[in-house]
Amino acid sequence: MFETAGKMFFQALRDAVVTRLGRDHPCLSVVDRAIDTGGADATLAVQDALNALGADLVALLMADAHSAVRQNPAAILEGWQPRGIKR
Repeated sequence: MFETAGKMFFQALRDAVVTRLGRDHPCLSVVDRAIDTGGADATLAVQDALNALGADLVALLMADAHSAVRQNPAAILEGWQPRGIKR
């Protein structure tokens, strides 16, 4: 589930970056890499890119991403695939 939830979050963050910073902002390629490859290195790269933007802008981007995820609970449930449940 982490891979799916992480990807969903980064997609929401990507949308926020495009909306607030534009498609040409260097932060976008870092977020795209996190969506495509995942993993700790990509996550750390996103953190570094966001930290370079300053706390106020990061707060706006995170609020946008959180709002997008919160407004789409079906996407969270789609990513949840319990294992071991026998019916």
